[in-house]
Amino acid sequence: MVTKQDVAERAGVSTATVGRVLSGKGYVSAEARARVEEALKALNYRRNNLAANLRKKKSNVIAVLVEDLLNPYYMHLAEAMVEHAKEKNCIVTLFAVKDRDVRRVLDDLLSNRVCGIVNLAMFTCDFSWYDIFLEEGIRLINCTATGPKVIVDYTQGMRQAMVSLQRAGRSRPAFLAGIESWLAPNDLRVRFFRENAEKYGMTYDPELVLCGSYPLVKAHHVGYDLCRELIRSGKPFDSLFCMTDMMALGALKALFDHGRSVPREVSVIGCDDLDFTGFFQPALTTIAVDKRAEAYAYVDLILDDDVNEQDTRIIGTHLVERSSI
Repeated sequence: MVTKQDVAERAGVSTATVGRVLSGKGYVSAEARARVEEALKALNYRRNNLAANLRKKKSNVIAVLVEDLLNPYYMHLAEAMVEHAKEKNCIVTLFAVKDRDVRRVLDDLLSNRVCGIVNLAMFTCDFSWYDIFLEEGIRLINCTATGPKVIVDYTQGMRQAMVSLQRAGRSRPAFLAGIESWLAPNDLRVRFFRENAEKYGMTYDPELVLCGSYPLVKAHHVGYDLCRELIRSGKPFDSLFCMTDMMALGALKALFDHGRSVPREVSVIGCDDLDFTGFFQPALTTIAVDKRAEAYAYVDLILDDDVNEQDTRIIGTHLVERSSI
């Protein structure tokens, strides 16, 4: 492996000068910089970030916890986080939380000297050890009740969705929440639906809020199974809110399989505005989240120096109307 000493000897400078060129900090004459850059290129030097992190006792790795690696929403976030972290000379690593075995993942994170943890496994993470992470200087986002967090505010998107259904003459909506029943009351989308349906001239029936087992079961399967259950129950409904676009995909398939026409008989609304939802049949009306802003906020909360324990970033939403209403 080529070392900084090798580069220094070829360029005829000190290792300290090579270090200043690599870090971009400190004065280096134009002539010395040119010689160092030529030596770096000629020797095909690759910086050993792990060794640098060990020396500094500081990492440039952001850990992202996810439960559902097949959910495109999380992949959208990860892509934007990688993009923004690269600008700050950091990298992003995904850690899959399987079978709710969070403690083993957390132990790995302590061992790997990450600089911060972004919890996208919102339904399962138990950060009872969070003091240990804070003592190690590891910043936690969406991990504890009191720490820094990013909140997606669904208020505007849900309000616009209600107005759209009202305009379409819908009066009996169902909500495919998909998550477990003990989690549903805390979800901002479910809460808005429960508190505001009647304000928009709709009948609110608590039996039409259907919970499931996401993320233990994939979202499109949950959407299909819950919609099929709803149809077979015989309870009348003329519209569906779906917790995610992937649940909406499953619901659309169930409606088709049972001879229900969308949007003539049933209107369907998803949430996330995934890139391909315009290619659903029919194209899906959905509540859009600014995924890039959300991803950038996570990286900034991890890496910025002026972040405090009360720092909260709010991400807005809006309705994208297509042909499923």
